[in-house]
Amino acid sequence: MAVGVTRIVHGSLTSRATDQETYGLVGIMLAASMIASLLLPGGLSSGIAKFVAFHRGAGDVAGAWAAHRFLSRLGLASSVGLGVLSALVVGRLHQLDPLDATSLALLTATYSLYTLDKAAMYGHSLVPQYARIELGTSLLAIVTTVVVIVTGESAYLLPLCLGYGSFAVLCRRQLRRHRRSEGVTEQGSFDRRQVLTFAVLGSIGTLASAGFLQATQLLAGQFAAPAEVAFLAAAVALIAPLYFLPRAMALALFPAMASAHGSGDRSAVRKQVDASTRGLAVTMTPVFLVGLLAAPLILSLYGGSEYADGAGVLRIMLCASYFGILQVPSVNALASGAPAQARIPVVSAVVGCLVGLSVVIATAGSMGAMGVAIGYLVGTTITALIPIVAIWRIHQLTWAGVLTRCVTLITIGTLVTQLDLLLNWSWSTAVVAGTVLVVALAVLSGDLRRLLWLLRQGRTSRAGQDPGPRPESPALQGETP
Repeated sequence: MAVGVTRIVHGSLTSRATDQETYGLVGIMLAASMIASLLLPGGLSSGIAKFVAFHRGAGDVAGAWAAHRFLSRLGLASSVGLGVLSALVVGRLHQLDPLDATSLALLTATYSLYTLDKAAMYGHSLVPQYARIELGTSLLAIVTTVVVIVTGESAYLLPLCLGYGSFAVLCRRQLRRHRRSEGVTEQGSFDRRQVLTFAVLGSIGTLASAGFLQATQLLAGQFAAPAEVAFLAAAVALIAPLYFLPRAMALALFPAMASAHGSGDRSAVRKQVDASTRGLAVTMTPVFLVGLLAAPLILSLYGGSEYADGAGVLRIMLCASYFGILQVPSVNALASGAPAQARIPVVSAVVGCLVGLSVVIATAGSMGAMGVAIGYLVGTTITALIPIVAIWRIHQLTWAGVLTRCVTLITIGTLVTQLDLLLNWSWSTAVVAGTVLVVALAVLSGDLRRLLWLLRQGRTSRAGQDPGPRPESPALQGETP
């Protein structure tokens, strides 16, 4: 949540302090840094989250720290190299000045380290410490953004660099303290080939899925007018926070699922993926409905009245993001399992990305940013459906009813947005939005009750477990004092 608020505040202040062409360039630089961080650090961070938790679940604390150290060193080297590379490539394509090029290099490196260290904090069960660091460094980034805007400086990326860099420094300090407190002295062992294979596959899958979202801004820069690039940059900035709930869930679920796989507890994986998928579907459907109906108002509040014309682009990106979010638990359940299962989300992401890019090439020339958004919708839908169906069949889950209701509501909401009175925000629009939201909550009331029942069952099950420390499961032991 803190990261989402930071990105919205940063984007909103920057868009209001600049013209649309400048804001479009800022969006392109942000997208380039995110894509570069996915080339290898994205897969390495997934590897840290999986194998640290996996070894801890198997009772091998030394192996967990050995895997973490190996992947962290690779991550540090790749982060620095990719920072330089992104600055050189984007600087050549968009004629960046030295300040922007340096800021882009720093942002790529610090954000890459941020993803690595966040995964490590979750893998080692340092969630409360992570939360405090996240909140503090997010506040630092917001305050610095305000300072940059008020003083009239043009270093729009530096506040994010400062926030992510501070996060990495504080997390690494906390991790060193935690390792000393555990008294790990022996050199652990791990399957280096398995770890590297997973990291490479993870990088490919993450680049093809999350990288596709960021690439939409780069594609818009080639096919669309500057104002449309700004619309797409604003849409990406606005939908990014919607991913932080499932990503935060994934950061907690992925190590938990990997630990369950490590201890051979298949039923735990089934319960986790079932409850989390139902939870995302039922809770996020009303949120996305509000976003679809209030798109012109949201864009006006974000960047000013001139951004309201981008409502169509935002609505298509919202529909795509809905499927991208819904797949998260299934992807984590597959990726934390056996190598054959871990390859499924990678293949689906690559196929979805290639199909989506084909649609962009076919439509963006004539439709501009709308064509790019449609391509992203098609690609993301394919990427999401394959892992969802795979997990559905593997665990024999009963999702047909809840997913049909949720997707139908999103479809109805999308059709309602085509009404003339929803082209601009008004009191009539508010009444329609409120009515649709009430209907959606009524339709999903039974699913909400079932979700609450599942959550109560989970709490009851955990309460019945032995709360004492178990030597064979170090991940459950107490955290650093």
